[in-house]
Amino acid sequence: MKKEIKVLVIGAGISGLTTAICLREKGFNVVIVAERFSPGLVSNVAGALWEWPPAACGKHGTPRSLERSKNWCMTSYETFKALQAEYGSESTGIYLRNTTFYFHEVLEKLPEDLKKMNELAGRVDNFRRGLDVVSNTIDLASQQGIKDAYRHMAPMIDTDVYLQWLLNKIRNLDCEIIQEKIECNLIEHEQALLDRFQCAAIVNCTGLGAIETANDPSMYPLRGALIRVKDEQGLIDGAHCISHKETSNSEQDIVFIVPRGNKKTVILGGLVQMHQWEPFMRFNDPIIQRMYNGCLEFLPPLKSLPLHDEEPVRTGLRPFTQTNVCVEHVPATHLFYNYGHGGAGITLSWGCAQETAANLQSVLQQKNSPTSSLGNQKQTYFWLQDTAPVDTNLAFIRTARCNLVLLCSRKGLSQIVPSQFEHFHYVQILENYDLLHLLEAISKIKNTFALNNKYTRIISGDKNTLSLATEIREALGLVGDKPRNTLPFTYQHATKEHMQGAHYHINVIILKGEIAYFAPCRCSHTPDETNFDNTRCYQVIQKSEAEYPILLEFTKESLSKLPAGYPPSRVVSFDVALDNKTNVPTLLAINAHAPNTLISKLFETHQGLSLYEWHIRLQMGDLQKPRIYAQENNKYSALCIYPKKAGIVKEINTPAFNSTTEIIWRIHPGQKIAPSETIEDYALAILLTNNHWEDLKQDFEMARFDCYFDVIPI
Repeated sequence: MKKEIKVLVIGAGISGLTTAICLREKGFNVVIVAERFSPGLVSNVAGALWEWPPAACGKHGTPRSLERSKNWCMTSYETFKALQAEYGSESTGIYLRNTTFYFHEVLEKLPEDLKKMNELAGRVDNFRRGLDVVSNTIDLASQQGIKDAYRHMAPMIDTDVYLQWLLNKIRNLDCEIIQEKIECNLIEHEQALLDRFQCAAIVNCTGLGAIETANDPSMYPLRGALIRVKDEQGLIDGAHCISHKETSNSEQDIVFIVPRGNKKTVILGGLVQMHQWEPFMRFNDPIIQRMYNGCLEFLPPLKSLPLHDEEPVRTGLRPFTQTNVCVEHVPATHLFYNYGHGGAGITLSWGCAQETAANLQSVLQQKNSPTSSLGNQKQTYFWLQDTAPVDTNLAFIRTARCNLVLLCSRKGLSQIVPSQFEHFHYVQILENYDLLHLLEAISKIKNTFALNNKYTRIISGDKNTLSLATEIREALGLVGDKPRNTLPFTYQHATKEHMQGAHYHINVIILKGEIAYFAPCRCSHTPDETNFDNTRCYQVIQKSEAEYPILLEFTKESLSKLPAGYPPSRVVSFDVALDNKTNVPTLLAINAHAPNTLISKLFETHQGLSLYEWHIRLQMGDLQKPRIYAQENNKYSALCIYPKKAGIVKEINTPAFNSTTEIIWRIHPGQKIAPSETIEDYALAILLTNNHWEDLKQDFEMARFDCYFDVIPI
C-alpha cells in the first residue's frame, strides 16, 4: 500500500489508537481526530483485564459476534505478550499475571461456563482447574459459597500508562493528531470529510458517539465503577473474578479484583448498570459500598488497604450495542466501523484493529474491481430505501437463498443498523433518488449479472419508496403492486371535527384477501406526521377492551369498500378516530405499508410478530400464515417516543420502571440536536411490557408525562 494514501481515524480511545497503529504498519498515512485524549477517556477507567469472551460484565448479543470475538481476543492475547516481552511492563503498562475465576457450582452444572473453560484451556498459558488453585486468603464460604475455580495467565493493563504508550508510539510513527469533535452522520457527510482531510477512507472508533456518527440506535451505555485502593506492599498478586450472570437482577453481583500496574494499586469492582449516563459516582453511594464490602468479604486481606487519596472511585460508560461489537465495512462507501466493544475493549483491541485495517486495505485494493457476485438463477430482490429507519432483524431473508440488492439514498443507508449490512449482497447509493436513476441502476445491475425478470422483484423498504416501487414494477413488467393498486392507499390529514375523539392506530396483515393479523393500539396524538412537538404514546388494545370489536368491524368494513382487485396480500395501516359521544369510528387515513419500526417492535414484543418483517415478506411473495405467540407473554405493552428539542443535550436521566423496559437512544450527552421533523427522528423511545395491567398503567403514565433528557438552548 502506497504511503501517500491517508486514512482518517475518529476517536482516540483504545480502539482508535490501536487501529491507527495497525493502519500505519500497513503503510497508510493516518490522521487521528478526537474530542478528548487520555487521561479523560472511558478507556482509562477500564478494568483492562484480558478475558475469554463473554466478558465478566456482560454477554455478546449474537453468536456471530461471540465467535468473531474469540479470534479477536486471542490476537490481542498474543500481541500483549509480545509487546511486554519487547518493551517491558514499566513502559507499556502491560503485566502478565494469574487470573482466577470462581463459581458457585461445579462447572459440570454450568454448561455455558464449562464450555467457556474448555475453549480457553488449550489457548492460554498456565491453565489449571480445581479448588487447589485457590489461595488460602480467599473465603470460600462467601458469595453464597465457592465450589469450583480455574486459573490461567492473563494480560492486565495499567490503562494510564498503556494509553500514553500507544499515543507516544503513534507520534513516533508520524501520525497526525488533531483535537476536534466530529459530530455528524458519517455516511451522509462522507465525501465532505474525505475532501477536508484529503483521505481515502474513514474509520469510526467513537464508542457511544456512534449513536450519532453511525446513527446506531442499538447503542447504549453500561455504566461501571471501580474502587481504587493502595497496595504499597504488593499483597494482591493476581486477579480474582466472579462473573455477572444474565439471569441475575442485581446490578452488582460481580467480584472483580485486579492489581493495577506495578501492584501499588488494586482496583475493585464491579458494576453493571444499563442505560445510566451519569459518569460520576461517589464512594459513599450505597451500591458502591455494597460492591466494596463484597470484595472485602471475598478477599479479607483487602481490609488493610487504604483507599486511593485522589481518586477512590472511577466511573465509566461501557459502549454496548444490542448485537455487541461493530467491526464492519459500510457497503458502497469508504467508511469502516470499529466500536461497541462493551466491557471488552482491551481484550478485543488488537484483533478488531487488525481486522479493520485488513478490511480497509482489501476494499481500497478492489476499488476498480467488482466485489459482489449475484447468481442469475436465484430470486433477486431490489430493496428501495430512502429515509426511514430499518432496525428490524433481516436474518429471515438469508434463509430464502436469494440475492438481496439495496438501492438507497445516503440518508437511507444511514438509517440501517450496521449489524444488518451483512444481509445485503450488493449495495448501491444513488445521489439522485428518483424514478429515472433507479431504473438506470436496476437495468445496469440486471445486465451486469444477467438477471432475468422472471426471478426479479422490487421491495419497498419504507413509505417514501412505495410509489416508486409500483412505477418501477410497471415500467419493467415485474410482478407485484402497480400504481393503480395503491391509489386507494393515500394519506389524508383528518379534518378538524374528527380530531375531537380518541385516536387509534391499526395495523393488519391481509393474506389472500383475509385479515390474518389485527393489531390495534391507542394513541395520545393525532395522525398529523408534520407535527412532532410532543411525546407520542401507543398502548396495545386487548381483545377484552370495548374498542377492540368496534375497530375490528370498522377495519373489515373499510377494506371491503376498496376497489375490487386491491392487493390480496399486504400490510395495511389505518388511523381512526372514535367520537367521544357516539363511539362512531371515522377513517382518518389508510396506508399500504408497515408502521414505523418502533410500532412494529411494540407488537413484536407483545406477540412475537414483526409487522415490518411481514411487510417485506409479502412483497417477496411469502404467503405462509403468520405465527402469533400467546398473548399471555408480555400481556400489556406500551410505547413512548420522545422528540428532539433544539440545543445541546446536557443530561440524560434513565427512568426506573416496574415493567420490563427497552430503551432506544438517538442522542447522547454533549450532542447538538435540532427539533424533530418526523417520528423517525426521535430522541429516545421507551418500550414497556408487563403481565399486570395496573403496573403497566402506572409506568405508562409516568413515561407519558416525564422528560428524561435536558437540553441547553443555543
